[in-house]
Amino acid sequence: MQSPAVRGAPQWLRGLLSEEFFDSCGAHPGERKNDKNHFCVDCAAALCRHCLPHDASHGVLQIWKYASCFVVRVDDLKLFDCNGIQSHTLSDHEVVFLNERTARKRSASVENPCAACARPLPSGHDYCSLFCKVKHLGESDQGLRRALRVNRRSAAAAGGGGGGEDPAVAEASQSGKRRASSSESRRSCGGTLRKRSRKQPAPARSPSRVSPEGGR
Repeated sequence: MQSPAVRGAPQWLRGLLSEEFFDSCGAHPGERKNDKNHFCVDCAAALCRHCLPHDASHGVLQIWKYASCFVVRVDDLKLFDCNGIQSHTLSDHEVVFLNERTARKRSASVENPCAACARPLPSGHDYCSLFCKVKHLGESDQGLRRALRVNRRSAAAAGGGGGGEDPAVAEASQSGKRRASSSESRRSCGGTLRKRSRKQPAPARSPSRVSPEGGR
């Protein structure tokens, strides 16, 4: 069950933290390697490899597994500030856990516990996962807003000026555009990308021949 802090986060972030990745894709049940290991930020939906390519303007994250848990590359997560989250190295890339990890046995001697779940952490880290940071910052609206980043397309449209736009305002403006094209987005991300077979017109019948005698 999601905490109120997560429910108060933007739709894409709620979806990212609540999806069960690596399940079989319902849109492509007969395809090989149809596990859902991608996430569309704009549609807030999990995708399999056969759902791609979808709308080229949508942002897609690839989800990985590390220590049997879901992780995402820090460099790919452009819309959220991952500073303070304990990171790990996977195939030469820095990754963070998506969900709260199973807490180890708590001890009064722990010097640096996770701010949300009290899991022991190495010095210099505040959270063990993305979920824990969202949960902790969600206790303060301003805290969560500061961690949210402006969509790159929004920043480009604004000309990159130092207007100091509130990320929450940018998120709201983007959500309106996403809802306006929700039907098209969900078609492209919902796995209905297979080419439809065109119905062939019925062949024209040759005219019946009339016998020279004209008899029937």
